[in-house]
Amino acid sequence: MAIKPKKLSLSKILKNKKKQSSFPTTGQQKRDSDTSRSTAEAAVNANDNDATPPSQLKLNAAAATTVEEPQVVSTSVTREDNAVLKPIIRATSNGDESSTPPRPGSTRRSVHFSPAVVNFSFTAAAAAASEETTLNNNDNNDDPFPDHQGLKTTSRRKLSVCSSKYDIDGDGQLDKFEQLARSLDSNGRGSIDPITVVKLLKEQDKLKKQQWLLLFGNIIQWLPLIVGAVYTFFKFTERQYQQNVGGKILTSMDYIKEGIVTSEEIESLWELSRGRAYPLTNEHKRDYLRDGFVVLPNFLTGEESQALDKVVTHNLNEMAFPDLLTKCSRKFHGEHYHSTVTHRFWQQPRIADMLSTLALDEDTAYMVTSEILEMPSGVACIPQWHWDFLTFPQNYNASFTTGTQIWWSSEEVDGNVGGGLAFLPGSHKWANEVDDGAALHPCFAMNLFDKMSADCTQLLDREMVVPKLSPTDIVVFSRFTLHRSVARNPSVPFKSPTGRRGYTLRVGSARSIFKQDTMQCFPSHPSSNFERQLKEGKRYDSVIDPKTGIPNPHAIYRPMNVRDSEELMIQEGNGRTMSTTTFLHYSAQSIIRQKIKWKLAKYVEDAVNVVAQRKLLDMSCKAAPTPDVRAYD
Repeated sequence: MAIKPKKLSLSKILKNKKKQSSFPTTGQQKRDSDTSRSTAEAAVNANDNDATPPSQLKLNAAAATTVEEPQVVSTSVTREDNAVLKPIIRATSNGDESSTPPRPGSTRRSVHFSPAVVNFSFTAAAAAASEETTLNNNDNNDDPFPDHQGLKTTSRRKLSVCSSKYDIDGDGQLDKFEQLARSLDSNGRGSIDPITVVKLLKEQDKLKKQQWLLLFGNIIQWLPLIVGAVYTFFKFTERQYQQNVGGKILTSMDYIKEGIVTSEEIESLWELSRGRAYPLTNEHKRDYLRDGFVVLPNFLTGEESQALDKVVTHNLNEMAFPDLLTKCSRKFHGEHYHSTVTHRFWQQPRIADMLSTLALDEDTAYMVTSEILEMPSGVACIPQWHWDFLTFPQNYNASFTTGTQIWWSSEEVDGNVGGGLAFLPGSHKWANEVDDGAALHPCFAMNLFDKMSADCTQLLDREMVVPKLSPTDIVVFSRFTLHRSVARNPSVPFKSPTGRRGYTLRVGSARSIFKQDTMQCFPSHPSSNFERQLKEGKRYDSVIDPKTGIPNPHAIYRPMNVRDSEELMIQEGNGRTMSTTTFLHYSAQSIIRQKIKWKLAKYVEDAVNVVAQRKLLDMSCKAAPTPDVRAYD
């Protein structure tokens, strides 16, 4: 009668193996066990070396089963056990796996082998596992070998023969240099000189460190420029915020306390020539109407011009910011909003009446904005020809008599030594067809940033006039008159070490129509965004109360024929500033317009067109005037 195999789990097989090893064995059993062990070891070695055909690896089935009082064991190899016993099964089965066929559809298989083979199998598996394991007494209870709990894999493996050649320091593992050297040995033969390679890699790492040192040295070398750029940007932002949000106002007492000027000098600035009117002549009027500009000599006395220069210089020192748009060293926009001395300086009959008669067709003059530009020797602040009407906060399609400007220089300038302004006579009638004799000129460009053609540039440079001015003179020119800065002759530098200060007041007539956004790619003047600014389409003289004839104290643009008190300026100072939100929006809009929509887009546009050798791309924003607003009462 055939003996029916008894199915045991792997753990029970191992326990039985222990029990059998404790019983005394006969000599025949010992010989059979040794024979099976030797045969299995030969099969394993042959399988590892891939040198013996599989047909020669089969074990003798009789040797595996000719044990006295045999105990046939059947083990159910699960999917988890299969990974461990698969190489052992392959070496010991000898084709007898089919002796106990599995049930149809079953995923398991029954394998028969003797206890001696089990003893070898466990020994081989444990030996293989011990090469990459360490003892751990706290191992979990799910170990497939319960009698050998505590065996746990470690991340460190034994180096191969080839890799061990690159273990220069002999610590049993490869550092980053040794690993790089091993990676170069693609054939895995260890044929390259490991010591040489490691040495080269270490030298390479040393060179990388030297490169970092060189980079650090370059940073140190450029650090002053970097710090200067950061300081300039910080100062620009701080002063812009101080002017347009903080609303800082310098009073007459501030100048006196600081020792800038005396009270007598301030009074002389408020009453030029002791209040006497300037003696305008018919020739002055004719020259202005014909050329669009005229020089008024001796408008100030020598003492008055010196006092004005002291005040202007102090205002620059206190609130000017580095000019990021032009080549001027410093700029102060909206200056008279922050100084009661200069504010009241412009509000006097000698100036207001002169402007009304000379340039505004007898209309009342209104202060729009003022600026101070400081120009160093040898450099022109704004060397490009331009029209200022593009930046005036008012409609542009209007008569040249709706806006004018006054310019004063702190030093003597003329066509020989330079340093002043160049004007093109008659260009005040090139921009529109509103006035008699006005017509659009071929050289007129609505885009402030577009360069003029070579023919137009030659025409302007040939016909331009650089008036001679001293610190006691002023020049009045229309907002439509073409002009530009003229560089100072380096052989005749300015007397002031910081350069020449040019002081400009921009003036609008009472009938001017307010327009906040003046150009598409150029930020409108900050004063256009002040809290109590006019509404678009309103006339400048809408600030006058029709019943009393007195200007509204909250108005931004003040009439020049009525002098405001210092108390009113201090009291209403907050209305002549922006909110923080408005300032941030204004700043972001300015950056996007000038740096991205125009400058960056212009670089891309020019590069593409140069390569294409034709105007293929037209994407840059144009600094053309925005459409005029509708006037209403």
